[in-house]
Amino acid sequence: MYQAIEKAADRLEAILALEIDTLRGKASEPLSELTTRKNHCLLELSRLSRSLAGTADRDQRIDDRLRLLQKALKESQRVLGLHVQASREIGGVIAATISAADSDGTYTTAVLRRG
Repeated sequence: MYQAIEKAADRLEAILALEIDTLRGKASEPLSELTTRKNHCLLELSRLSRSLAGTADRDQRIDDRLRLLQKALKESQRVLGLHVQASREIGGVIAATISAADSDGTYTTAVLRRG
Protein backbone atom coordinates (compact mmCIF):
# COMPACT_ATOMS: atom_id res chain seq x y z
CA MET A 1 0.00 0.00 0.00
CA TYR A 2 2.87 2.39 0.82
CA GLN A 3 4.26 2.09 -2.70
CA ALA A 4 0.93 3.04 -4.28
CA ILE A 5 0.61 6.09 -2.04
CA GLU A 6 4.21 7.08 -2.63
CA LYS A 7 3.77 6.92 -6.42
CA ALA A 8 0.55 8.94 -6.30
CA ALA A 9 2.15 11.51 -3.99
CA ASP A 10 5.20 11.76 -6.27
CA ARG A 11 2.97 12.40 -9.29
CA LEU A 12 0.98 15.04 -7.42
CA GLU A 13 4.12 16.79 -6.18
CA ALA A 14 5.50 16.90 -9.73
CA ILE A 15 2.27 18.48 -10.96
CA LEU A 16 2.27 20.97 -8.07
CA ALA A 17 5.87 21.95 -8.84
CA LEU A 18 4.99 22.49 -12.50
CA GLU A 19 1.92 24.51 -11.52
CA ILE A 20 3.99 26.73 -9.22
CA ASP A 21 6.61 27.22 -11.93
CA THR A 22 3.86 28.13 -14.40
CA LEU A 23 2.34 30.67 -12.01
CA ARG A 24 5.79 32.17 -11.42
CA GLY A 25 6.39 32.40 -15.18
CA LYS A 26 9.15 29.79 -15.24
CA ALA A 27 7.07 27.32 -17.28
CA SER A 28 4.23 27.65 -19.75
CA GLU A 29 1.90 24.74 -19.12
CA PRO A 30 -1.85 25.31 -19.52
CA LEU A 31 -3.21 25.77 -15.99
CA SER A 32 -6.48 24.06 -16.91
CA GLU A 33 -4.57 20.91 -17.90
CA LEU A 34 -2.55 21.01 -14.68
CA THR A 35 -5.75 21.42 -12.66
CA THR A 36 -7.28 18.38 -14.35
CA ARG A 37 -4.18 16.29 -13.70
CA LYS A 38 -4.02 17.51 -10.10
CA ASN A 39 -7.67 16.59 -9.54
CA HIS A 40 -7.06 13.08 -10.88
CA CYS A 41 -4.15 12.61 -8.48
CA LEU A 42 -6.17 13.91 -5.56
CA LEU A 43 -8.99 11.51 -6.44
CA GLU A 44 -6.53 8.63 -6.58
CA LEU A 45 -5.08 9.56 -3.18
CA SER A 46 -8.58 9.90 -1.76
CA ARG A 47 -9.46 6.40 -2.90
CA LEU A 48 -6.23 5.01 -1.49
CA SER A 49 -6.84 6.72 1.84
CA ARG A 50 -10.33 5.17 2.07
CA SER A 51 -8.77 1.75 1.80
CA LEU A 52 -6.54 2.65 4.75
CA ALA A 53 -9.38 3.87 6.94
CA GLY A 54 -10.07 0.48 8.51
CA THR A 55 -6.42 -0.45 8.96
CA ALA A 56 -5.34 -0.44 12.61
CA ASP A 57 -1.60 -0.98 12.07
CA ARG A 58 -0.87 1.68 9.47
CA ASP A 59 2.63 1.98 8.05
CA GLN A 60 4.38 5.01 9.60
CA ARG A 61 6.02 5.71 6.24
CA ILE A 62 2.59 6.57 4.86
CA ASP A 63 2.04 9.27 7.49
CA ASP A 64 5.54 10.64 6.88
CA ARG A 65 4.98 10.70 3.12
CA LEU A 66 1.62 12.42 3.47
CA ARG A 67 3.18 15.09 5.70
CA LEU A 68 5.67 15.88 2.93
CA LEU A 69 2.83 16.04 0.45
CA GLN A 70 0.96 18.39 2.77
CA LYS A 71 3.91 20.81 2.70
CA ALA A 72 3.85 20.82 -1.09
CA LEU A 73 0.10 21.42 -1.09
CA LYS A 74 0.49 24.34 1.33
CA GLU A 75 3.13 25.94 -0.90
CA SER A 76 0.87 25.50 -3.91
CA GLN A 77 -2.00 27.06 -1.99
CA ARG A 78 0.19 30.02 -1.01
CA VAL A 79 1.35 30.67 -4.58
CA LEU A 80 -2.18 30.25 -5.95
CA GLY A 81 -3.41 32.73 -3.34
CA LEU A 82 -0.82 35.28 -4.46
CA HIS A 83 -1.84 34.72 -8.06
CA VAL A 84 -5.54 35.26 -7.26
CA GLN A 85 -4.75 38.38 -5.22
CA ALA A 86 -2.65 39.82 -8.03
CA SER A 87 -5.41 39.05 -10.54
CA ARG A 88 -7.95 40.89 -8.38
CA GLU A 89 -5.67 43.90 -8.06
CA ILE A 90 -5.06 44.01 -11.80
CA GLY A 91 -8.80 43.69 -12.42
CA GLY A 92 -9.44 46.61 -10.07
CA VAL A 93 -6.90 48.78 -11.86
CA ILE A 94 -8.42 47.90 -15.24
CA ALA A 95 -11.95 48.61 -14.00
CA ALA A 96 -10.88 51.97 -12.53
CA THR A 97 -9.10 52.89 -15.76
CA ILE A 98 -12.14 52.02 -17.88
CA SER A 99 -14.41 53.93 -15.53
CA ALA A 100 -12.19 57.00 -15.63
CA ALA A 101 -11.92 56.86 -19.41
CA ASP A 102 -15.70 56.56 -19.87
CA SER A 103 -16.54 59.44 -17.58
CA ASP A 104 -16.00 63.15 -18.05
CA GLY A 105 -16.71 63.71 -14.35
CA THR A 106 -20.19 65.12 -14.87
CA TYR A 107 -22.09 62.33 -13.16
CA THR A 108 -19.81 61.23 -10.37
CA THR A 109 -21.28 59.98 -7.11
CA ALA A 110 -20.23 63.20 -5.37
CA VAL A 111 -22.30 65.30 -7.79
CA LEU A 112 -25.28 62.96 -7.48
CA ARG A 113 -25.23 63.22 -3.68
CA ARG A 114 -25.24 67.03 -3.78
CA GLY A 115 -28.27 66.91 -6.03
